[in-house]
Amino acid sequence: MARTDLLKGIGVFAVVVVVIVAATVATGTLLSNPSTDGSVDAPAYDDQLLPTAVDDDGSVGAPDGDGTKTVVIDKSHGNALSESEMQPFVDALVRDGHDVRFYTGGTGGSGGFSGGLSSGSSGLNATLRSADAFVVANPASSYTTGEINGLDAFAEAGGRVLLLADPVDPSTGGQSVSIPNPLGTSTGSTVTPGQPTNLAANFGVSFGAGYLFDMTDNANNFQRLYAQPSGDSSLTEGVDRIVLDDATPLATSSEGTAVVESQDAQLSSTRRGGTYTVAAQTGNVVTIGDTNFLEPASATVADNEAFLTNLAEFLVNGDKEPGAPEAAGPSAGTGTGGFGGPTQPGTTPTVPSNGTSFPTGNGTSP
Repeated sequence: MARTDLLKGIGVFAVVVVVIVAATVATGTLLSNPSTDGSVDAPAYDDQLLPTAVDDDGSVGAPDGDGTKTVVIDKSHGNALSESEMQPFVDALVRDGHDVRFYTGGTGGSGGFSGGLSSGSSGLNATLRSADAFVVANPASSYTTGEINGLDAFAEAGGRVLLLADPVDPSTGGQSVSIPNPLGTSTGSTVTPGQPTNLAANFGVSFGAGYLFDMTDNANNFQRLYAQPSGDSSLTEGVDRIVLDDATPLATSSEGTAVVESQDAQLSSTRRGGTYTVAAQTGNVVTIGDTNFLEPASATVADNEAFLTNLAEFLVNGDKEPGAPEAAGPSAGTGTGGFGGPTQPGTTPTVPSNGTSFPTGNGTSP
């Protein structure tokens, strides 16, 4: 019995020794023969997932224009775009000798301009009479009837208007205007905080409620869209493609012309894929569904600098009639809108009944 136990113990010891020796030999073999080609045998690794460099080597050029023009940028409606966020654009205008003013509202004294510049009058429409171009970006409040009428007269007289806005969350509430919703399936009041809804509607333009994205062809982020010129326009001269970050689509009346569009994009609110207009022109008014391309970090990406230079030229190459819009007469009311009747805060116009209509869709199902 004791001999049997001894033999079993010897057998177990032998097995343990064999296992240890085998493990030692295997480890030595692995350590002495490392891979020499530097490759990684990882099926999940895909070099196609590496970020693709996007050109970023230009600068916003000074616009070509005759004489010194005055460009007014609105800050009187709680506009969510600071001077620093559009510095490359402002610098280009100033570098060419143009006067850039930020209008903050108010009456008398500084005339509502930051920096103590005096307009000599009161109200937005009085300011427009000494301006050649007007820029609106992401306003937090709607424009009054008097202000809209004044800007309409301003554009009719040759003044240039630039409207810009980003996507907004409808759940946050805000201004509304009763116009057909061209990017959805229903009609009625479209809630668009942060967008110049009622002002844009006066010029036959509607901003979308969602953001555009592209999961396949993008500038290293699904919301950083590539957008291309749509036909021939001085606004896209020298532009092959631009990059827009968190853009919203536009719909226009038959009088509007698409200038830049994003192809094969999808709209977040509908998941509908197709080609979407992101910049449009209606006479002396240009509308763009993005503001991020103005910022220093984006102004020179792809062909953004060429597009910005062209936008600056658009603003300073108008030929506005002196004194427009005309001051309101004695019977026109005394509201702060100051043009063609009393101001009616909270009142929102509808698209003029001139036979034009918004399209019922923008983009087609893939």
